[in-house]
Amino acid sequence: MEDKNILSQDKIEEEIRLSQTQGRPANFRGRILPNLSLHGRNLKTGLDLESAIILGSIFLENTSIKGDLNLNRTIIKGVFYFGSSNLEGNLNFEEANVKGIVNLVGSKIKGNLNFRGLTINGFLSLAKTGVEGNLNFEKIKVNDSYNAGLVIKGDVYLRNASISGYLNMEKGLIEGSLDLFSAFIEKDVNLKNAIIDDSLILKQEKIQGKLITQETQYKHIIR
Repeated sequence: MEDKNILSQDKIEEEIRLSQTQGRPANFRGRILPNLSLHGRNLKTGLDLESAIILGSIFLENTSIKGDLNLNRTIIKGVFYFGSSNLEGNLNFEEANVKGIVNLVGSKIKGNLNFRGLTINGFLSLAKTGVEGNLNFEKIKVNDSYNAGLVIKGDVYLRNASISGYLNMEKGLIEGSLDLFSAFIEKDVNLKNAIIDDSLILKQEKIQGKLITQETQYKHIIR
């Protein structure tokens, strides 16, 4: 029997159509969605999923969004995939909870990433990602994930990323490694009071501002 509290795919598409006609973000605030798959779409407005519950995953591969993507306090029971995509606004993920990985590989984001207090199970990847704004990862938690005897390390990848602003990971907790191999970051990198259970990888990094490692904990450092 269909649960009337869960939005159908038809209702999701209807709201996206209405929002683009009316020139406002698609409003899914506080709603329950089975999943959200908008592969290869060109959206003329933003998406507002604040405090929504996603029973599956969010797939936005090769998707273009002309606005903000708001996931503050959202619960995603699967993964969040935003690979090879374009976002013309901010990506807000504050105090959200993702039961799987978060992958933004190869995407272009014109605004800021606000991941303050975000909890992830599995890795966070911004490899080859370009961000014109700042990365606020304060109090982020990236946990190892265990599934059917397999372990997905709670790593944070910024390999070959290009960040025009700063990276703030103060008081962050990473159960794996923080990988900044060949990353370009134009402003400061703040790792004050961050805990990295494995390695801090700084090989070939290009940090133009200050690298702040006051009270930072890590097992190894690789330069």
